[in-house]
Amino acid sequence: MEDDFSVFKEDLKNRIDIVDIVGEYMELKRRGSNFVGLCPFHSEKTPSFQVHRTNQFYHCFGCGKGGDVIGFLMDITGMGFMEAVEQLADRAGIEVPKSSRGSTVTRDEKDRLSACNVAAAEYFYKTLFTDKGKAALEYLTKRGLTEETIRSYRLGFAPEDPTDLIKFVKSKDISPSSLEDVGIVMPARYGNTPYARFGGRVIFPIIDMARRVIGFGGRLLEGDGAKYLNSPDSIIYHKSQVLFGIHQAKDVIKRQRTALVVEGYMDVISLHQAGVLNAIAASGTAFTVEQGRIIARMARDVVLLFDGDRAGLSAAARGADNLLTTDLGITIAVLPEGHDPDSYVGEAGVEALKAVIDDAIDLWEFKLQNLSSGTMNIQERHKLAGEVADSIALIQDDLKRDLYIREMAGRVGVDFNSMEKAVNGRLRRRTARDGRDTPKKEPVGTRNERDLLAYIIQYPNLARHFMEEAGARPFETPVFKTVAEELFHRLVEGLDSSPSSLISGLESSDAKELVAELAMMYSNEETASTLIEDNILKFKRDELQHEIENLSARFKDEQNEEKKREILAHLNELRSQLKSSLGVNKKKKK
Repeated sequence: MEDDFSVFKEDLKNRIDIVDIVGEYMELKRRGSNFVGLCPFHSEKTPSFQVHRTNQFYHCFGCGKGGDVIGFLMDITGMGFMEAVEQLADRAGIEVPKSSRGSTVTRDEKDRLSACNVAAAEYFYKTLFTDKGKAALEYLTKRGLTEETIRSYRLGFAPEDPTDLIKFVKSKDISPSSLEDVGIVMPARYGNTPYARFGGRVIFPIIDMARRVIGFGGRLLEGDGAKYLNSPDSIIYHKSQVLFGIHQAKDVIKRQRTALVVEGYMDVISLHQAGVLNAIAASGTAFTVEQGRIIARMARDVVLLFDGDRAGLSAAARGADNLLTTDLGITIAVLPEGHDPDSYVGEAGVEALKAVIDDAIDLWEFKLQNLSSGTMNIQERHKLAGEVADSIALIQDDLKRDLYIREMAGRVGVDFNSMEKAVNGRLRRRTARDGRDTPKKEPVGTRNERDLLAYIIQYPNLARHFMEEAGARPFETPVFKTVAEELFHRLVEGLDSSPSSLISGLESSDAKELVAELAMMYSNEETASTLIEDNILKFKRDELQHEIENLSARFKDEQNEEKKREILAHLNELRSQLKSSLGVNKKKKK
């Protein structure tokens, strides 16, 4: 019998289409009865990631990742199991059984820290509308933000004294130590009161695509200190993998197939308020390769909108290189000097901003404009050619890289062969350092074990026959035995034995991935039946042979003549059975 939560979990997965969930994080294309795309878990140029709609699971043939919809959400977002379940339940419009919720403090580590961030965000938001937050609220309204926008982005204020914050999270049954674990409160020293990291700052909650509050950005209102401050990295927040505004922008980005990248939190919020809804920003860090890959899952093109500060444009040209590892089309738009997106849309209006975006130029043209001067000596030209070669070497597609070598060699005034050698040298060094792609995961188990387990997963009627005749004993590789035992358990108990349900019943990620991989293997029932019968016969022969060897040893050691006669009679019977089974096998081969 399944417990209530197991029943709920299967009901939840029946109400959710895994293709819809995966499609929110990456681009999928139909191929036959499956959907395919570039794997979000490793770098690849040809799609090896498949989603099976009928059986509701996914598998990557490149890196080996696989599982059900709950597992995918956990892998892609980093959230804990219960948080993923609650996220899907909310989407499906059903309640998670209360008995399975437990207390907030007993969640796994990621759930605990996420719950702490949610409580802190609520406190900061409420404080904004009190006397303590009066100056912060005035700051936001003077920047042109409406009450609706402030509410939508859950903006807030953090007082210098964290005492009330600590009391608030305790009222939510959250340990105050969690505030230290996520970096909101700094530990007390020498008997002093704890220190508020974001004290005196306007708060910008950082929310990921799964709507989790994973961190905070804080803008100083007055006094000394860094103008902007961000949460430290934690197990739920990694700056290099976060895009501010992505939750609000993702649907528009996927619809328009274009992302607009700006530099600041206020830029994103002001543009969204003005109707430019595909704007996102890095989270307290220079733009990274990981952030580029997140965008590439949703868009074909990206526009980088830079402030009109000429001093920073050369650095911006180099920073844009992290996008070259993707297949995105990259263009650059530059605002008039003295403006950022927030100030420009406020003064010139949204149509003027859109005109700037429409005038965006190709990344390579931008590089040449900002990395070179009108007249360059040999040393300057050599430096420029080297920087261009650095950028071209990041392009993954061989044909596209060759085209850029030809184009840019002429633009910087060097010989094609020289530029090609420079690019290839950089490629070799990078390949030697860390490899081009994640290597394919080596298959575990023997070929026979893989085929056999694949067939009994795909054909439960044959699995029942195999279970009755041999059970899980023929599987010698531990992970195969684990999967077989779970499958047979489900058959005996009359539970759902589909690949998706089988994945749900397994704890090991290796076992889950194995089921997802084997369930993707193509087979027909006749071939499966033949292999299963052959394995049953082989297993029975092996058991007979093993028993014969044990009895033969006993026969040699036995001193009692009567017992020796009994053992010999049993031996002759077993040998007869073995001969008979070999005869059956010969007939099958004819």
